[in-house]
Amino acid sequence: MNKNEIKSKYMIIEGIVSVIVNILLFAFKYAVGIFSGSLSIIADAWHSLSDSISSIIVIIGGIFSKKPTDKEHPFGHGRIELITSFIVGIMLIFIGYTFFAEAIKNLLNKQTATFNKISIIAMIVSIIIKEILAQYSFWAYRKSGAKSLYADAWHHRSDSITSIIILVGILIGKIFGN
Repeated sequence: MNKNEIKSKYMIIEGIVSVIVNILLFAFKYAVGIFSGSLSIIADAWHSLSDSISSIIVIIGGIFSKKPTDKEHPFGHGRIELITSFIVGIMLIFIGYTFFAEAIKNLLNKQTATFNKISIIAMIVSIIIKEILAQYSFWAYRKSGAKSLYADAWHHRSDSITSIIILVGILIGKIFGN
C-alpha cells in the first residue's frame, strides 16, 4: 500500500466512525432533551448531527485521494486531502464564530437556561465521547499523516472543550446562583 492509499484508508475509516458516533450522540442528546424538556440539549443534539458533515467531507477526501494518477493529475489526487483539511478548518472557524455570537446574544438578552441533573449527566457523557473520538482521530492522524484527520480531531476536541466550558458555567451558576 502506498502513502496515499494508507491516508485514504484511515480517512475513510475515521470518517465513518465519526459519522456513526455523531449520529448516536444526536439520538442520545435528542432523547435526553425531549425527556428533560431542555431546548438547549435538543439544539446541541442537532449540532452533533451537523458534525457528521465535516466527517463526510473527510470520507469524500479519502475516496478521491486514493485514485491513481491520470492524464489530468500526473501526480495523483492526493492534494484533495489538503482541500478537505481546509474545508474542515473553515467549518471550525464558522462554528467558533457561531458559538461566540450566540453567547454574546444570550448575555445581552440576559437569557437564562435551566439544567437538571439529567442534562448535566448528558453533557458529561457527551464530553467523554467527543474526547474519545478526538483521541481516536489524533491516533488515525499519527498513523496516516492525513491533515484532514488532524483537523477533524480538533473539531471533536473543540466540541468537548465547548461543552466543558458550558458545564463549568452551569455548575458555577448552581453553586453561586440564586
